[in-house]
Amino acid sequence: MTDTTLAVLTRRAHERYPSAPAVLGASGGLDFAALGAAARRIAYRLDRRGLRAGDRVLLALANCAELMLCEHALFGSGLVRVAVSERLHPREIAGIAADCAAALVVCEPAAAPAVRDLLHRDEATARTVVLPAAEAAALAEPGVPDRWPDRPLPGADDLAALMYTSGSTGRPKGAMVSQRGWVAMLRGFWAALPPLGPGDVAVHAAPMSHFGGSVGTAVTLRGGAAVPVRRFDPGAVLDTVARHGATVLPSVPTMLKSLTEAAAGRDDLGCLRAIPYGGSGISAPAAARAQQVFGTVLYQCYGLSEALAPVTVLDARDHAAGGPRLAAAGRPTPEVEIRIVPADGQPPEAAATGSVGQGGAGPATATGGSDVDGAASSEPIGEVWLRGDCVLPGYWARPEATAAARTPGGWFRTGDVGRIDADGYLYLVDRISDVIVSGGFTVYPSEVERAIAELPEVADVVVFGVSHERWGEAVAALVVPAAGAALSTADVVQACRDRLASYKKPLQVEIADSLPTSSTGKVARRALRAAAWARHERHVGQ
Repeated sequence: MTDTTLAVLTRRAHERYPSAPAVLGASGGLDFAALGAAARRIAYRLDRRGLRAGDRVLLALANCAELMLCEHALFGSGLVRVAVSERLHPREIAGIAADCAAALVVCEPAAAPAVRDLLHRDEATARTVVLPAAEAAALAEPGVPDRWPDRPLPGADDLAALMYTSGSTGRPKGAMVSQRGWVAMLRGFWAALPPLGPGDVAVHAAPMSHFGGSVGTAVTLRGGAAVPVRRFDPGAVLDTVARHGATVLPSVPTMLKSLTEAAAGRDDLGCLRAIPYGGSGISAPAAARAQQVFGTVLYQCYGLSEALAPVTVLDARDHAAGGPRLAAAGRPTPEVEIRIVPADGQPPEAAATGSVGQGGAGPATATGGSDVDGAASSEPIGEVWLRGDCVLPGYWARPEATAAARTPGGWFRTGDVGRIDADGYLYLVDRISDVIVSGGFTVYPSEVERAIAELPEVADVVVFGVSHERWGEAVAALVVPAAGAALSTADVVQACRDRLASYKKPLQVEIADSLPTSSTGKVARRALRAAAWARHERHVGQ
């Protein structure tokens, strides 16, 4: 498409919107002129320390103004952003820093000593600089020339970021994002969301190291302001939205559910124009409740570390229409191609840009007929493959993993199971690795979750496979009741009996106060599965 780079767009925003607010907070804020000056001074000082374009800088920070200062310094100077959750253990942060050979680590003060000690034990990482957030912010202070380092701007195919996978199935891998790829992500958001510009305000309660930061870049580089929120408290977040007249509120499903409960009955949130959410799936009932509370402002965005959201978008009109379509992940953004590919993985024929991959000569596809979404569907089910500028060029220093994930034709194998309906909407069924095979029958956890979520007494649910002597695997469910609701394990099993084939009902049900989540806010399905396989539990519903 275009050879515009993230570096060019970052510098342009500082110049184009000098007097517009860029960062807002309780202790004041920065306009774009001040943000640009701070970013240039940080970049200048890092250059004097020996960092050069292409060097990796790991940011393990909670949502804060310092994170934005560092990001803009990296974006504008060709350094590579490696953002991870500040909730990671120091050993995990050091491990990722070692994997990508980071020249600099910026992290929370409590983690800095341990991260530094771990890195400096190894000769290969002994020269890695570790700075707590305050020391990194001090690099923005006056005292050096207010200019970018004197070196060429990065090209469109140069590296902009590494997005580390969660590592739930092994050692974390760094998905490489080129300058071209990050700009493609921005164009996707700009096409999907309402028009953005000066006057827009994004409240960042979702992690800025992940999906929230992706949305934030789209807002900031169009002249909008950011309000970083360090700690998620639903009521306090909504108070911040109302106080700043925020127009954009990036979220993840677990947060959106809490925000929906806290927003019920409030009349001071009419300023919101867009609540983009992503990072994991959401049940149709939860999406419907959010639509009822917030109105026509919801945008569900599907993407991965290897293909940044928004790959597909279920937009505000889709949410307002309601019905079965709330179970969809949306339609592809204009520059993305999608195919549904059978288990044999035969390369699909080329599709037109923006195609959903169902027309013309395509690959043989897996046969459908599974009652996903609670109703018979005739669309073929298979692995979701993607192609476009948003797709990773590869994994950092993992040629074997890159070869396994990408085809010679440029298609990325997502590992997600899905189908596409006649109107071009993608429905995600599950991760290939999460599929349960019980007695030879395939069970998708998401379809069982949807059946259980239809109970009004259920606030949240996660389904996973556990070991079973007779069936090999059995279905297990961890369920959170709605506030004040009386819910029994028998109710949960009966809901599945009423809606699904008998072999799909859970044989193990546990009622809990909350669901465990990862550092990025996703439900920790695989951790639950691993713990359950390590112990013997009583079965129910047999």
